[in-house]
Amino acid sequence: MNQNKLVFSIKDLALLWQSTVGIEKESLRVTENNQIALTDHPRDWGDRSFHPYLQTDFSESQIELITPPESNSKDILNWLQALHQITYLRLNESDYVERLWPNSMPPSLDHLNKVRPAQLLNSQERHYREYLTDKYGKDVQLLSGIHYNFQINPQLMEQKLKESITTNSESDYIKSKNELYMAFMRKYLYYRWGLTYLLAASPYVDFRYQTKLHGKPHEAVMRSVRQSRYGYKNDDAVTISYQSLEAYINSLESHVKSGRLLLEKELYRDVRMRGSHSVRDLLKEGISYLEFRNFDLNPFTPCGISKEDLDFIKIWIIALLLIDIDFSDQDLELADQRNQSTAEDHPLSNLRQADLLQPLLEMLSSIGLELDRLNATSYYTELVQDKLIQINHPERTRAGFLYNKTPDYTSYQQFMSEIAQLNQKEFLHSPYLLHGFEDLELSTQDLCKKAIELGLKVDWIDPKDQLLRLTYQDHHEFVRNANMTRFDSQVSYFIMDNKLATKKILKEQGLFVPSGQIFDQQTQAKAYYPQVKSKPIVIKPKNTNYGIGITIFNQAYSEADYCEAITEAFKHDQEILVEDYIEGTEIRFYLLNHQLLAACERQPAQVYGDGLHTIDELIDLENQNPLRGKDHRAPMTLLEKGKLEKITLKEQGLDFSSIPQTGQKVYLRRNSNVSSGGIAIDRTDAIHQSYIDYAIQASRALEANFCGVDMIIRDYHHQPKQEGDYAIIEANYNPMASLHLFPGKGKSHDLSLHTLYFLFPELKA
Repeated sequence: MNQNKLVFSIKDLALLWQSTVGIEKESLRVTENNQIALTDHPRDWGDRSFHPYLQTDFSESQIELITPPESNSKDILNWLQALHQITYLRLNESDYVERLWPNSMPPSLDHLNKVRPAQLLNSQERHYREYLTDKYGKDVQLLSGIHYNFQINPQLMEQKLKESITTNSESDYIKSKNELYMAFMRKYLYYRWGLTYLLAASPYVDFRYQTKLHGKPHEAVMRSVRQSRYGYKNDDAVTISYQSLEAYINSLESHVKSGRLLLEKELYRDVRMRGSHSVRDLLKEGISYLEFRNFDLNPFTPCGISKEDLDFIKIWIIALLLIDIDFSDQDLELADQRNQSTAEDHPLSNLRQADLLQPLLEMLSSIGLELDRLNATSYYTELVQDKLIQINHPERTRAGFLYNKTPDYTSYQQFMSEIAQLNQKEFLHSPYLLHGFEDLELSTQDLCKKAIELGLKVDWIDPKDQLLRLTYQDHHEFVRNANMTRFDSQVSYFIMDNKLATKKILKEQGLFVPSGQIFDQQTQAKAYYPQVKSKPIVIKPKNTNYGIGITIFNQAYSEADYCEAITEAFKHDQEILVEDYIEGTEIRFYLLNHQLLAACERQPAQVYGDGLHTIDELIDLENQNPLRGKDHRAPMTLLEKGKLEKITLKEQGLDFSSIPQTGQKVYLRRNSNVSSGGIAIDRTDAIHQSYIDYAIQASRALEANFCGVDMIIRDYHHQPKQEGDYAIIEANYNPMASLHLFPGKGKSHDLSLHTLYFLFPELKA
């Protein structure tokens, strides 16, 4: 070994921690009885020739989930949770239920001869998989694992290298970057036996498993069959030099030229350089990042890798950048042997040559302390300390713990089956959410689900503002709240926000709207009471959304109630409307490009009496419904106990302490917004065409592509016969697609798919 000039120091840790990580996670699809699934990869997902997130590895049954690069482990885990949920929902759509096998080694090999290579459109890729089967055996191609892609913070890299380069030559910069990544790779390969000891988790395999190079495993139990000689290995004649990028390229190309390897990618090593199509192109284009491929699936976490795993591995590989040491090819050959022996050791055996790890372990501790100082936590120190304890306690390592829990193959198989079932249950919970991104508005979550399935690239521009960018090839679209796009103007949004402007424009088009008065002073509005005291009315802010500040009086009400509603409306705007209440059923029409996609009836927030509980208690009971949640993060919002509910109850001669009779419907609000606790009932197929035509006419008049039109209809089954049989009460530029995606009753409508096909018509080609 020899000394190597360091580029980074512990002072760079804050910026080094901003380096990005992307995860590729392979898993076998299995049936309920733990047989490898023989079904096709979902055909309605985007084409595997370009899909950025959902791929297959060797087998048609082997799903590969790919996250975008992120600097924060929580963001990576969020992506993994989302991709797993999307996968599980698709695998459980029919009676033929499938799961993902949680271990790196395949389950039962009963039907190995029926397992097909990935059925890709590219014939060369299919033939390549057939070649691998003939050369190495099908068994070994079914191993699954985690690939940890790591890119050093490019800004920090550029800053540091340009400080050490005397010229401004781009080629000199690329050469220096390549040298840095090669030294990084050498250190990783040398020290990786420590990671195998700590994180390996594949001690067993089916007794029929064998490889064409090495036959059947010589031990029944190992720390990692996947990392052993019985895992992904080339013939021993395939040797590679890592002393420079040129040496690496020359040795690899010589094996391809001699026929020992068919293609460059046939080289099975624990690290791959990424950044160009061929390795020789790296000399000109430069190494962009490294792909570390030696991680077994962690069966104790649903995504195959935990936040703690992500962070510890990052600490480990950053430590490699900070230790001043380098290694020769001879050192790496010994390290290969040490790693293989560690993988083939019993899970409870001690770590081999632990003293060689000492420089790295000391750096791990230093990094943990510094990260905790930077973040004012103790998390990183505790994370590192736990791993350091495992160095002398193999029973606490992942493989050791798994072996003690499952001391034979039968108990191991049963345990893996139980984990697969638990993971399935977890990812099928709350299917209306996008797991990992639950803080997004519900419609946005669904749009992202569909975009990911179709293979659109999803970038969060501002998650808090529900703003994202979708990309297909060179086509980009920005979307906010799942239905606000460049196809609608700011003016149309203003018109729909302004209830007075909406009414005026629609009335000019011959559409019926409620009559009423506008007020900008509370005293004037309250003085208007004598004019309306005997009429059913609606009081609402001039500019409002989600039913905020709206009060409906369709029964007798007092002047005090009226004035309280006026005060409430003025809390939300400087101008309010007092308009006629129209009797009938409220229908929300969802339109896109002046075409109806869905329509639903909205009923106000309500509870049903049981003769036992007070209304206050009934509200609490209903709020336990798993479909209800806060801040529009569930199909239905929580019922409230505020002033408007108090007024509505008073109209019915009730209060929160009243105990309604069994079956008695009690309204908590008069307005039917789902955002204020109401429920949606699908009526798309029941609405008479005349009302659909009115809604379309309204969307055209408002120049709105994405539009929700709210209409009160006396009898939506039949066309109107006279004035007053219907009225358009408002239009909405953010019409809560979730009403139609997840109605309280009736058919669901896939508005997200319509939206994506509208934005990206080339997807339907």
